[in-house]
Parts: sequence; structure tokens; C-alpha cells
Amino acid sequence: MVKKPLALRRISTKQPAILREGPQDAGAARLAWLADFPPGYFAFVMATGIVSVAAHRLQVPGVPGVLFALNLVTYPVLWIVTLARLLCFPAALLRDMASHAVGPTFLTKVAATGVLGTQVALLTPHLEVALWLWLFAVLLWVILLYGFFLAMTLADPKPPIERGLGGAWLLVTVSTESLCVLGTTVADLLPRPEIATFGCLCLFLLGGMFYAVFISLIMYRWLFFNMTAEMLTPPYWINMGAVAITTLAGANLMLYAESHPGVLGFMPFLAALTAGFWAAATWWVPLLVAITVWRHAVERVPLSYDPQYWSMVFPLGMYTTATAAYARVTGYDFLMPIPRVFVWVALAAWLAAFGGLLLRTAHATRCRVRPRPL
Repeated sequence: MVKKPLALRRISTKQPAILREGPQDAGAARLAWLADFPPGYFAFVMATGIVSVAAHRLQVPGVPGVLFALNLVTYPVLWIVTLARLLCFPAALLRDMASHAVGPTFLTKVAATGVLGTQVALLTPHLEVALWLWLFAVLLWVILLYGFFLAMTLADPKPPIERGLGGAWLLVTVSTESLCVLGTTVADLLPRPEIATFGCLCLFLLGGMFYAVFISLIMYRWLFFNMTAEMLTPPYWINMGAVAITTLAGANLMLYAESHPGVLGFMPFLAALTAGFWAAATWWVPLLVAITVWRHAVERVPLSYDPQYWSMVFPLGMYTTATAAYARVTGYDFLMPIPRVFVWVALAAWLAAFGGLLLRTAHATRCRVRPRPL
């Protein structure tokens, strides 16, 4: 009898986490969703928050406050779910953290905290709350980022690049730059704002370095490995979103330097880097649109709700916000038609994803309450 390869044996014998970790009773069955809850669902807060910020920047009435209120409910609920998963199914959570495919999505917790803090700073007078959210995000970043790199380095065996690397790896850049974006907003509340500003500058440069490394690997995969429609999932929109938030971080640093002369040096270098990042984000948009159209219209991949679509909404909102901020700091008013159009594109994408979420939730609820036959 020919033995199956080890990888195939692992796949064929894999059981749901609920069967491996808990008692097989009715109560445990009801918690099956918790065992397999996607750790990247904080992308919902990221997408909702940045569309709110974009709508605020572009003066779209009503939208910023509604989305902010939704985030104020969703953010703590997601933390409650995460802690419940840690307590009830710690092995499943640790397995996800050690996964090359899923591990990067834990960094959505950092970015979501930063985006929520930006909402608080822009839409409320409570800057102190935004400062505490920034400090919490910094702590999360240290724990999750170093934990991620350590887990990926020590993993054995490692998957091939075509299975282990995806757009979600660019959340390393997104989480890093989110600290810079919020940090420049709350720096003046600290005893030594110049230290915080220097830290934000370092985060800006560090995020740019991460982007250069990971986008090179992603382009290598795209250009030299077979890419099917099923592989080109929505998280690849982070190819654009990561460099868009880097643009926003650079624009915020430039705005801070304008109001605090002498705090940051080499401004021409900072301005040149930010222009390059904006150009890169803009370059990605037509390519990603073409790939998305090909995936669904040509290859007929079903357009049904998936939590990964929030990773598509976030870059659209981020590109809107970043372009508006960059146009403001540079005085390039000719760029403003772009965010004025994209804010509606981002809002439409958010509404479509949210509608899909409601339909999926309603369907799941009906399935759970359906009476069993006697």
C-alpha cells in the first residue's frame, strides 16, 4: 500500500477545532463558530473607520458619525470574541498565529485600534482617549509584530511561497504606519512631543522598508508563479492600501512639521518619499480593478460575502483619505477630484460588504433556529 505524503495526510485527517478541543455536546457545537472565528475580522473596524474619516475629510454629511457609532460597538465586541476564543479554544488561536496564511491578520488589531483612535481625535473633543488608544496600539504592535516574525522564523516545516505568502503580509506595513498616523495627531499631549514625533518618523521609514521587502516578494510570486482566480483574493488590495497609508503617514508628518518648525529635518527628502508612495498607490488602482473584473466577470468566481472583502474596502477608503491629505499638504488642488470621486466608491464598497454581512448573519441565524425533525 502506497503511503500518502505527509502534507496530504495532514489535510485529509484534519478535523474541525471544535472536535479536537472540546466536549462533543450541544453546548460545544454552538461554539463551533468561535473556534474558527477569523482573527482578521478587525478589518471591519479598519474599513468602517477609514471610510468614516474619508467622509469627514470630504464633508459627506451624516456618514462619519454613523460609522463612528458602529465602530464604538463593534470594536469592543470583537475584543470580547477574541478573549472568549483565547479562553475556550487557545490551541485554535495559537495555531492561527503560527500560520503563514492567517498569522498576519492578527495585525488588524493594531491597525483597527489606530483607525478608531483617529476617529476619536477627529470626531470628538476627547484627544486623551485617542492618546490611550495610541499607547494601546503601540503595545499591541510590539507584541504581535515580534510574535509574528518569531513564529514565522521558527516554523517547521514552512510552506512554499505560493501557499504561504499573500496580500495579508502587507498588514505589517499597515499596522506600523497606523501608529505614525495617529501618533502625529496626539504627539502634543505627551510631555516630550519631539520624541514622539521622531518615533513617528522612524515608524514611517520602517513601514516603508517593510513595504519594499514584502511587495517585492508578492510581485515575484505574481510574475513567476501560476496565479489562478481563486488565488487572487481581496486581501491583495492591501498592495495598494499599504502604500496609501504610508502616503497618509508622510502627509501627516509634513503637516505636523509645518505647524512645528524645526521639529523635523530633511523635509525635502520626506516630501519626495511621500510623493513616491502616492504615485505607487495610484499605480496599483487600475491593475487591481482589472484583476477584480477578470476574477469575477471572466473567471466567474462567485461574488458572495467573505470577511476578506473588508480588506478591499479599507484600501479604497485609505486611498481617498491619503490623497486628500497629500493634496492639502502640498497645495496640489488639482488632485482633489480624485478623493471626491473615491469617497463614493469607498462608501459603495462598504455598503455592499455590510449588506453581505447582514445577509450572511440572517441566513446563519435561520439555520440555527430551524427546528430539527423528530
